[in-house]
Amino acid sequence: MKRYINTISAFQFYQLVKYATLILIGVVFTKTALTQNSIGEYETFVFIAGAVSFFWLNGLLKALLPLSAQKDKSNIFSAFVVIQLFSLIAALLLFLLQPLFSGFLLNNKEIPEIGLLLLFLVFGIPAYLVEYFYLIKKQNSAIIIYATISFLIQFVLVVLPPVLGYGITIALKGLVISSVLRWLWLWVLLISNSEIHFSLAFVKEHLKLGGPLVAATFLSGSAQFVDGFIVTSKFNDETFAVFRYGARELPLAMLLANALSNALLSDFAIKENLKQNLAKLKSSVSKLMHFLFPVTAVLLLISHSAFPVIFNAQFAGSATIFNVYLLLIISRLLMPQTILNGLKITKPIMYAALFELVINVALSLILVQFLGIAGIAIATFVAYLFEKIYLAIIVKSKLNIAIADYIPVNIYTLYSVGTVVIFIFVELIIK
Repeated sequence: MKRYINTISAFQFYQLVKYATLILIGVVFTKTALTQNSIGEYETFVFIAGAVSFFWLNGLLKALLPLSAQKDKSNIFSAFVVIQLFSLIAALLLFLLQPLFSGFLLNNKEIPEIGLLLLFLVFGIPAYLVEYFYLIKKQNSAIIIYATISFLIQFVLVVLPPVLGYGITIALKGLVISSVLRWLWLWVLLISNSEIHFSLAFVKEHLKLGGPLVAATFLSGSAQFVDGFIVTSKFNDETFAVFRYGARELPLAMLLANALSNALLSDFAIKENLKQNLAKLKSSVSKLMHFLFPVTAVLLLISHSAFPVIFNAQFAGSATIFNVYLLLIISRLLMPQTILNGLKITKPIMYAALFELVINVALSLILVQFLGIAGIAIATFVAYLFEKIYLAIIVKSKLNIAIADYIPVNIYTLYSVGTVVIFIFVELIIK
């Protein structure tokens, strides 16, 4: 069994379990007495937590991996100090800027359970370092065990209250408790592995490398949160719930691709092995394609009949949003950013993210007028694809690495065109 477990497969497993837990929580919620409005409150809670933390957290984590590959020590504690400080600042700013969120971004609705949300930011965000600790240490089996146990605990703590007839507030408390438990486990790992050492030099290097990645992640990732805020500012909680339940691209595509990209960052940091790493990336992407594109095709064909069954009839409109997000597989499997990030060429990633954000927001504001919330999803697809094409051009011009060096172009093109054709067929004929 161990020969099938490596850093890539273990991290992919972690991401899949994480996402599956989120989906299952949503499914269970729709089968309880919770109203659509209450579900919308839960989604808003999680959405805001992500909105104020996703960019600096992901940017700093991506910077941590290539740095750790070149260090004798993991410096995970130094990274923890930085991320914990950012978490406290984010919580403080959210508390002070409540009127802005409520008045302009939430259509005059209050932030759900602000006290619990602040606790979630302070404890839950730094806890993401646990899986990266295991990844850096190449403790692959530990990643799988941790994912299974931690997300099982989260699932039980979140869904049990609604199943027993309690309201959404108790479910949110369960979410916060699960995040505190992860935070405590991080401390157990740090202490038991004698990792309590602080390096100011590492922090400076971490922030220097992570700065452009934080900016890039903010610009790129902001688009999805801006999309959400466009929905919350123009529609009610029920519509936001419909959008959020649909705005979940194929979990396998997003999670497996991201896990693959992150797991290879430390490899690409070793420039001498560039040729081998490009071949490894191409081989890994090829394997993902033959699995993910057929799965995407099946989901496109069954989504409109499946959504009312999996959730309930109130979420039937989420299927079209979901189908548009399924198209993101086309951009997900194009990974020039992995090469640039691993080689510490981060500024082009930041510029690409800026272009993506501008395109996404502009198109969203235009298309929402004609296509409703589906227009916002279409804008996301267009912007994401543009970003990857731009980065591929940068990789070619700066490093003389062609797209064919890291993806199988012919089969990728065939799969991509076929997926778009199926999407059009489903939305214009079958729907």
